[in-house]
Amino acid sequence: MKILLVTEDVPAPIVAGAGRHAVLLGNALIKAGHQVEMLGRVRMTGADSNHGFLGPLHTCIDLSRTGWKEHKLGAFLPMRRLDMSKRIWNAIKNLGTDWDVIHYHGHMPMLGALIPPEINFIHTLHDQGAECIMKTRFREGKPCAELNPAACAGCATSRPNWAQKAISTYTVRQYRMLAAKAFTRHQAICVSGFIENRLRYALTGSQALRTSVIHNFIDNHAINRATSSPLEAGKISVKPTVVIFMAGWVDQSKGFGALLSAIPPARFAEMRIRIAGDGPDLANLRNRYGSLGVEFLGWRDHDAVLAETYAADVCVVPSICEEACATTILEALALGAPVFALKRGGTPESYRYERFAGQLQLFPDIESLARALLSVSFNKNVPFAVESDCLAAVHHRLPEILRVYRNGIKHVKGRLRELE
Repeated sequence: MKILLVTEDVPAPIVAGAGRHAVLLGNALIKAGHQVEMLGRVRMTGADSNHGFLGPLHTCIDLSRTGWKEHKLGAFLPMRRLDMSKRIWNAIKNLGTDWDVIHYHGHMPMLGALIPPEINFIHTLHDQGAECIMKTRFREGKPCAELNPAACAGCATSRPNWAQKAISTYTVRQYRMLAAKAFTRHQAICVSGFIENRLRYALTGSQALRTSVIHNFIDNHAINRATSSPLEAGKISVKPTVVIFMAGWVDQSKGFGALLSAIPPARFAEMRIRIAGDGPDLANLRNRYGSLGVEFLGWRDHDAVLAETYAADVCVVPSICEEACATTILEALALGAPVFALKRGGTPESYRYERFAGQLQLFPDIESLARALLSVSFNKNVPFAVESDCLAAVHHRLPEILRVYRNGIKHVKGRLRELE
């Protein structure tokens, strides 16, 4: 097949999430014999790499000057994301539309509404951005259950006036309407059943949505690299304290601060907590908990994070937000690390990727997770060969993705016959 992968997340100084998945998928497709090219964003300062992608990377998506001063205006503006979507579509058209598949890994859910139904376009949804402009559906320290577009005005500014509320309400209503049109016209891959259910619930009246569920995937080669050169801590057979590792964007939704605050100060000496990641809450948490022995590592590259995960006794993913399908959890399970997380979002679907019974432990709230951590008194003893294959590896997802591609090709051919 001739495949164009599209993402505005590549190239970038730091690539994660949708961009990393696009690169990993693209390389797997190339190795399987397909012709694959990638369309990415105009290069920014510090983004001089192709991030390991083995095919041609066209850096043509120009999203400069698309902020539209929303933050200052205190309202979500109806034309902003539509303008960004049009720029992505124009970049695709400039490359040509003679592709068997155009597969988008990005954050503009209305993009498919702009693309003719005669084109086999597929959008993988990595988060809740099809229903929530903020992508996380997280507000005031907890998952947001509001469906009324008027409530979304409070995420644009804390105290919206009547004009700001009216503009944001219209914008969110239009946003969801165009998303429903996009996913009725073209196929959407949801990375968890949770995301698919949320999509159908939020886009009410859109029963014809063309969705399928294919979980996130991981790089088995990166997993094996982590096991071949573990950190020094992973080589120690008996450790004085339990090593707990966490990684991610350090903000309120990811729960790092909430978890640390749930641990009594006197108990920090009983464990060694290491946290990798950058974010708006990093400085504050370092000031509050650094003196208690919590190690804040800052941003680490992917291989370093995997090595830390492999060396740890337990990997904790304390996200308060409802994760779609956390790659951090899939990687930790593949590396044999016991994983503690909250029972919400798409996380319970990760049980199928356990390497041994009880490896993934889920809790109803942060407090119960913290209590469980205080009782951990084991060193990791992996009862299997980590280097063996794991079900979350990209090559296990590839047949499912190719099936979606072929279904799209059949659909397009059928539509073209109808137009003849």
